[in-house]
Amino acid sequence: MRSLIIRAGIRGTDVYRHIGVDEQLSLGELHEVLDVCFGFEGGPWSFPDFDSADPIPDTCSYRWGLWEVDLQVIDIYPRDRGTPRALCIGGSGALGDATFDLAAINRDLTGRATIEEVLSLTKPQLRAMIERAELFDFVPLLQALDLTQARHHLDLPLPLERDPAGRDAFWSLVLVLSCFAEPDVTDNLLETTMATLGWVEDDGTPLRAPAIRALCAESLQQLARVGAYGRHAKSPVERLDIYRELLAG
Repeated sequence: MRSLIIRAGIRGTDVYRHIGVDEQLSLGELHEVLDVCFGFEGGPWSFPDFDSADPIPDTCSYRWGLWEVDLQVIDIYPRDRGTPRALCIGGSGALGDATFDLAAINRDLTGRATIEEVLSLTKPQLRAMIERAELFDFVPLLQALDLTQARHHLDLPLPLERDPAGRDAFWSLVLVLSCFAEPDVTDNLLETTMATLGWVEDDGTPLRAPAIRALCAESLQQLARVGAYGRHAKSPVERLDIYRELLAG
């Protein structure tokens, strides 16, 4: 089981998308993904020189109306049953007066029924936070984590903070840590998430990563104690088990 990373660019423009898809999708199924990613609606479409039932080739073009989209598989990754069927990883630009809204694209790709199913497996506080700020970009992550595998062996009632900002900071950090990104990317994701939740400094300036961590410092001490955070953190596999336990309802 593998995921294909596809670069899709509209010919003659600067509009492009990076999309991860299940390699078992047919071109006809990929057409539906591409339409969501580019905002195409209802036009005639085809894959020149290919049939809609064909598997995804290394390179091809997708024709929608008068637009031509060049497709190229640029990477391949292993996948498991929790990996989303299709996910827009990034991109730039849009046609007409539209804007590139990554969260909206992935919400449409995921589907409301799937979002509800995935969020139903999370802690009530976490689900409420995600729905309050429409942080649906994290749904594919939660889906990939497969929270049904949580063993519930960890006796760690977190967060310890009682103020709303501290609790949001904790859940935001656990979500971001679950991405296992580089430190600078982790900090950027954390800051962006807290900004989306509406938290700022007293003077209205954005909260930076150190200040966000300070909001949930007591809980982070407990995470460090069990090896899920800090200088003496356990292996990624062991930390993943802990994050899954914390996030699962």
